[in-house]
Amino acid sequence: MEYPSYSYPVDALKTGSSLGNRFAFALLNAETNLKGLWSSADNQYYAGEWNVDIVSNGQPLTPATTTFFPESQHTALHSGNVTAEKQFFLPFLPDGKPNDCQVGVFHLHCTNSSDHDIELTIRHVVTFPAVASELFTKKPPVEQMQKKISVHPRGRHCEIVTEGRPREARVFGSVFQFRSVSHDERTLQAEYTFTLRPKDYLFAPFVLSFSPEGVESALHGFLDSHDDEELLERSIHHYKELLSHALVVTPEPVINRGLQWAKVNMARVLHQYAVGEGFTNDPPQDIVVIRDLAWFVLGADYLLPDSSQRLLELAEKYAYHENGKLTEFIHANQNPPEQHDYKLNINDDTPLFVYAQYHHALLCSDDALRHAYPLMKRACDYILSQIKDGLVWCTAAGTNVWGICSWRNIVDGYTLSGAVTEINAESVFALACTAEIASRLGMASDAQLYESAAGALKKNINTTLVSEETGLYLLNIDLDGVRHHDITGDLIFPVLFNVADGAMRARIFSTLLDAGMWTPFGSRTVNEREKNFDPAFGYQLVGGVWPNLMAWIAMCVRQDSPEKLVEGMKNIYQLSEVKRPVEYENVVPGEFPERLHGEHYKSLGMSMSPWMPPTYLWVGVEGLLGVKPLLNGLELNPALPSGWKWIAVRDVPYRGSKFSALFLRRENGGQADGVLYTTEPVHSRFPVTVCDPCETSSDTEGSFTVGFQTENEVLIFAAATSSAEGKVEYTFNGLKNKKHVRLQNGEGVIIHVPIPVEIGKQK
Repeated sequence: MEYPSYSYPVDALKTGSSLGNRFAFALLNAETNLKGLWSSADNQYYAGEWNVDIVSNGQPLTPATTTFFPESQHTALHSGNVTAEKQFFLPFLPDGKPNDCQVGVFHLHCTNSSDHDIELTIRHVVTFPAVASELFTKKPPVEQMQKKISVHPRGRHCEIVTEGRPREARVFGSVFQFRSVSHDERTLQAEYTFTLRPKDYLFAPFVLSFSPEGVESALHGFLDSHDDEELLERSIHHYKELLSHALVVTPEPVINRGLQWAKVNMARVLHQYAVGEGFTNDPPQDIVVIRDLAWFVLGADYLLPDSSQRLLELAEKYAYHENGKLTEFIHANQNPPEQHDYKLNINDDTPLFVYAQYHHALLCSDDALRHAYPLMKRACDYILSQIKDGLVWCTAAGTNVWGICSWRNIVDGYTLSGAVTEINAESVFALACTAEIASRLGMASDAQLYESAAGALKKNINTTLVSEETGLYLLNIDLDGVRHHDITGDLIFPVLFNVADGAMRARIFSTLLDAGMWTPFGSRTVNEREKNFDPAFGYQLVGGVWPNLMAWIAMCVRQDSPEKLVEGMKNIYQLSEVKRPVEYENVVPGEFPERLHGEHYKSLGMSMSPWMPPTYLWVGVEGLLGVKPLLNGLELNPALPSGWKWIAVRDVPYRGSKFSALFLRRENGGQADGVLYTTEPVHSRFPVTVCDPCETSSDTEGSFTVGFQTENEVLIFAAATSSAEGKVEYTFNGLKNKKHVRLQNGEGVIIHVPIPVEIGKQK
């Protein structure tokens, strides 16, 4: 499958990539200049800006085209007969040590295509205190913008140390000697000159390494990364390996691209902090929000299960209050972290963390179930303690984060507490999951307790929390007993968490799929016909568009309307590859925007949402493919719209191994008619053929292959992620074989290779 990339004219872009690895995060502009370099190890900015200009015979080269890759960003420049490529990357080394990853690297490639010498000047201006850029919604803390530095030139590099913090160090330089270098308490300016002969080519690497452990540590990272391209090649290799996991391929190219870029975005925000691995909901920073961690785990379980485990361990160790409640957030560079709960007695963090523990344990092992159960029980016992008059009550009377227990918790002047339908629905699911595992582990009394509690809570939701005005669920009953009948996206939670019955589901879908909610780029948070609808206010949480809400809705309609599932997934991702991102404000190709205006759909939040990518992968695997982890294995029931004839996946992590699957619709095209090939025994409403995996490959990047071996045949499936022609190779009986294929974009073909009877008998 082809390595993902996007190329755009510079004038079509507002800003550039958000790149990240385990120890660093970098922000770029559209011309591939650095606009922020941050360290997860100490939550500090090590550079505010790094601007690189290339001048040919006194004439600056003009940026023309910028290309976005998983590991890097490139900008092509030109002036007359001189062309250049400016490339920036952070090393992506999943198992790399801090010094290996705490570097930002520019590679400059310059070519003189003229018939005379060219004098080339490369100018660097590096500002070390953090800078508040208008290109990004996230602004650095004031104290980080006020830092002062001292610079010490040392031959071909400079050592830079923060005044008053001698261990906060950077090293800047190259294999080339400065022509000139100057500096003050905030900036360093360095100039390099070269003479390019006719038809000559120059490769010039420049490195800014950093370390919270002092100059010697930063110098180590500098020396390991400044003199060759191996580091870039290793980063590309690791991204290709990451992208090969949970490789879901469909007939819809937009969704295929979205699923691949979702993995890239996920890897960029997984950081190593002082107290463990985590990810933040607003990079770069060290705040870890438990709600977002739980949603992240649901997707990461199908891509990076070891990271899921470490995220859960972080929360297990630091996010539980003594009474069993899960806190709202921690600072992962505090040791130990303080728990911040906005003085809420309960919100969605607690039941969602139970869900994440359950999901991860089912996909791992029975040992994981035994480990998860006491943690789930602890949280569920707390949930039970917050039930009054048959419902879970949040008693907060404040506003904004101090008075909202919902996922929509950052709305000025707004309160959403009392008996909130969302929290109650999530609590039903948490209790039911815990009952299920208690039963599996032989804890009959616990199982009965939680099952009974889940049933009673579900019954009470379906009586007390149903609106007499709309026939739908209430938003909440507030602390004064007032019943709120608002039509919001929160209606999806009773469906998502198995509280709504068939008739109620249908009414909810009818409401959430109409034009008042459903849009070309995501779902509105509040129906546009509501009196408090505002497409811009409150971080777009009272009428704006949040793509993750559309993902939840799409997930829920998978059985009733696979067409809407596919439409929703396309809508979520298509803003990430619009023709002119600049027209949509904070949009970067290949990155999922956080939140949009509810009418003109301009992106008003982060250009790279940290939680939408894992949710998108989760919808791809559990929505489209229909994977459902169970106590006794896996369920697999694909949900295909009428025009699709197939869906395939390769190498999904499961219980320490991996599985692949292929669903083929039969000729009559009925949704309930098809056949499933899989390398793992699964439960399904479709006929299942369990196969051995067959090693396959293709000589063209624009295609996907997966192979299965039954007793009677080898079955090779090939699909085109872009139009492709080439050879598919497969290995059978120790020998490599090839077949020629020609495919259009989104097309799939089956190659059947009969197994000779004598070989089949031997097998």
